[in-house]
Amino acid sequence: MSKRFSWILPILLIVNFLFADQGGIDTFGHMWTDSRGVTSVNYNWLDVKSATSAVFGPGGFDNETPRQRTLPFSFNFYGIDHQDIYISPNGWISFSLPANSAVTNDTLPSATAPDSIIAPFWDDLKSSTGQSGGIYFGVKGDAPNRKAVIQWEVFDGAATPNVIFFEIVLYEHSNLIKFQYNTVDSNYQTSATPTIGIASDATDGLTYFYGTGSGNVTPYSSILFHNKFLDGLASANIVPDTATAGVNESFNYKFYNISAASPANLGRADRFAVQNPFTSQPSVSQVLINSASAYLQNAQTTPEDPGYATWYYDGSTDSIIVRTSAFDVIDSLNLIFNQTMPSTLSSGNSYASSFDALLDSSSRAATTDAGYAVEVKPAEITHYTFNPSTAQNVTAGTGVAYT
Repeated sequence: MSKRFSWILPILLIVNFLFADQGGIDTFGHMWTDSRGVTSVNYNWLDVKSATSAVFGPGGFDNETPRQRTLPFSFNFYGIDHQDIYISPNGWISFSLPANSAVTNDTLPSATAPDSIIAPFWDDLKSSTGQSGGIYFGVKGDAPNRKAVIQWEVFDGAATPNVIFFEIVLYEHSNLIKFQYNTVDSNYQTSATPTIGIASDATDGLTYFYGTGSGNVTPYSSILFHNKFLDGLASANIVPDTATAGVNESFNYKFYNISAASPANLGRADRFAVQNPFTSQPSVSQVLINSASAYLQNAQTTPEDPGYATWYYDGSTDSIIVRTSAFDVIDSLNLIFNQTMPSTLSSGNSYASSFDALLDSSSRAATTDAGYAVEVKPAEITHYTFNPSTAQNVTAGTGVAYT
């Protein structure tokens, strides 16, 4: 028997903005999601401190001129590919050679800020001579999912130093930007006056926090800058589109032409749903992301790393739900599943599907192709058996009765 239900838009996701776990967007399409609310990103500190990774220090630093480092991969920021970064002691990096260390911070975008700035904690920072503070640059992971990390360890000049450790993570391939905060003494939470945000130039940027106020950043927290999935589109089809009654059939369900009006390298779809038109429950055996087999787990959690996928069967909507990492850039997704067909014949059995980007609270959207209906047919006749099977002489033009 075919089952029907209506897709229900996740209205509750809109409420998340009231709890300040998401915000934006700028002209380019960036928004942010932090680790504080219902829709959140994971905190996962990446330590790159070593004797060879120091950009400043270890020891004291103040307002030195920003220093250049070369990324191991090209990073796209506001539509422009970059290979070099300039690291400032004052809690920011830039992709353009800045005139100075920009001691005085401002809201973003701003004419006083360096161009192409990424600022996890832009303020007049200093680390006292003799302390163990420093600024470090390193790389984690393997291509094509490497992460470039710029890590600050700041000890101020107090008798008992106030300390803040924070970092920028630049993600290869997805071009995502993550700020992470490890140790944050109360002085930096309540008395500091930082700017936290990103900007392309004086006209386009996004401020997460500016000025003073309690809790601008907290220990073991993170902020992810990504794109809003604007006007998302996707098509879908299923192969085969016919199946034999009563058999256990293997289907390949493909989502493709996944695109967005905003730049497509950030914030792409990360949740896929396929409606089940039959009473038997399907079982997923494989998921392909951009034609490459994903590491698959039967679970309701969202995978953190690219190249992984989780799936489960949602009995309330009779649907297969597939979740992928927000750090994957997905052009196509193939869902391979098995399902026992009913014994009765039928046609127009719709495996209707939807997709959305949970990271940015996008509304669920239906796929645009109608190529996902399956016809249940009888088994094909492969041979006939005649009885009796003994040889007979038959005169041409006459008939013989068989059963």
